[in-house]
Amino acid sequence: MVVKLFVSHGFLLQGDIPSASEHRTLSKQLAKLSPIVHLTNKIESKQKEIQDLNELISEMGGELGKIAEEEKWQALNDIKELEDELLKALGPQDDDDENSAILELRAGTGGKEASLFTQEVFTMYQRFAAYNKWKFEVVNISKSDQGGIKEASVSIVGSGVFGMMKFETGVHRVQRVPLTETMGRIHTSTMTVAVLAQPEEVDIVINPTDLKIDTFRASGAGGQHVNTNDSAVRITHLPTGIVVGCQEERSQIKNKNKALQVLRARLYDIQRQKVESERTEARRKQIGTGERSEKIRTYNFPQGRVTDHRIGMTVHGLEMFLEGEDKLHDMVLALQSQYEAEVLQDLTSQYQAGEKQAR
Repeated sequence: MVVKLFVSHGFLLQGDIPSASEHRTLSKQLAKLSPIVHLTNKIESKQKEIQDLNELISEMGGELGKIAEEEKWQALNDIKELEDELLKALGPQDDDDENSAILELRAGTGGKEASLFTQEVFTMYQRFAAYNKWKFEVVNISKSDQGGIKEASVSIVGSGVFGMMKFETGVHRVQRVPLTETMGRIHTSTMTVAVLAQPEEVDIVINPTDLKIDTFRASGAGGQHVNTNDSAVRITHLPTGIVVGCQEERSQIKNKNKALQVLRARLYDIQRQKVESERTEARRKQIGTGERSEKIRTYNFPQGRVTDHRIGMTVHGLEMFLEGEDKLHDMVLALQSQYEAEVLQDLTSQYQAGEKQAR
C-alpha cells in the first residue's frame, strides 16, 4: 500500500527510495486520505443496503415490508450524515494542526494589572495542558516586581496542540477592580497570546552562520541557582533580526537548544504567514482576522463572565474558566466548530457555483 502510494507520487522511479522528508509528506497525505476512503466505503455500503431494502419492499408487504421501509429511511439518514462528514473531510486542512506549539504571552496595556493578568492566563494554559495530558515546559520567562509576568515563552508538546490552541492567538482583555483601587473603579488591561506551530527540524533548516549567540549570567526568577555561570543564552537571527533567549536551565547547551526551538517556531510562523497571505480564500475562512492586534476575548470579573467576541459566546463562571479545564475546552471546541462550519459552507458554495457553471 505504501509502496503504491510512493509510486503514484513519482518518488519510486528506477528503484529510488524516498527521502525522510518525502516519506513524512506522504505519511501526512496518507493520514488525510484514509478517513476519506473510509467514509466513501461506508457510503457505498449504505447505498448497496438501500438497494437490497428496495427489493425487499417491492417483494414483501405487511409487517416485514414496514420494517424494511423503516430500515431504508434510517439508511438514508445515515448516508446524509456520512456525506456531511465526507464534505468536512474534503475541506481545506491545516497541515500543522497535529503539531506541538510554542505559546508566547506578553503583558499589554495596564501596567501591574496587565502583568498579573498575564500570570493568571499563563496558569490557565498550564492547567489546560495538564487537562489534555500535554507536556508544558517553560522556555523563557520574565517576571514583574509585583509577581506578575511581563512575558513568557512555553513549549507545549502533544498530539493536536496547535489545532486546539491556535484560536487563542490575539489580545485578551480583563476588566476588574484592582486591589490597589480605593474608589472601586473598574480598570481595563490587556495581554497578548501568540501560538506558533512547532515544526519538525526538517521543516526549518537554520544556517549556523546566520546566528549570533551571546551567553550571559542568568538572573532573577529561574536563574538564581546558576548566577555564577554564563549559562543564559541569547540568539539573534541575523537575516530577520529575531532575538530569542533562555535562562531556565542550568546547562548552557540546554538553554541554547530551547532558544533554537523558539527561533525555529518563529521562522516557521513567518513561512506559514507568507503561504497564508497567498491563500486569500483560506485566510477569509479564519475566525476573525487572526491578527494578533485583534481583541478576541474579554474576562469581566465584576460580572463573572468570559466573552469571546469572534463567535459571540459568553461563559459564566469566570473563576472556573481560569481553571483551564471544561469551560475553556468547551469554548475552544465552539471556535473549532464555527471555523469548520464556515469552511464547509464556503466549500458547499464553491461546489454549487461549479455545478451551476457546468450546466
